[in-house]
Amino acid sequence: MPYKMNPQQFEAVLKLSSQERNAHFVSKVADWQQLWGIKSEEGWLVPFIESENLKYLPVWPHPEYAQRIADIHFPDHMATEISLDEFLSDWLPDMKKDGAKVGVFPDKDWSIWVMEPDDLAELLYEELSLYE
Repeated sequence: MPYKMNPQQFEAVLKLSSQERNAHFVSKVADWQQLWGIKSEEGWLVPFIESENLKYLPVWPHPEYAQRIADIHFPDHMATEISLDEFLSDWLPDMKKDGAKVGVFPDKDWSIWVMEPDDLAELLYEELSLYE
């Protein structure tokens, strides 16, 4: 179950810079042990920007962010939970192997913080160590 969020918090966090949203993402995901991607009947959304040879998985710290932003850009997609354990043990290593990156917390304008899977894993493990 995701954390409770009010409309003011939702809007305030979306006004943060990409880098600040990345820090918010890491903190919330480590605390709540879950994150969200978006998927359709065809599968997970993994955009490819040909001009930059960039393939990435967009992820959010709360389903409301994922769904409301998906509704703007990819209306046929639904927010879908990914457990943090599975993300760290399976998704990130597979993404690294496939040459994909992570698009952390796109906002309404699809401004995004792109990270290497290993770099995001390191940040998440560092944050998780604070909870031990």
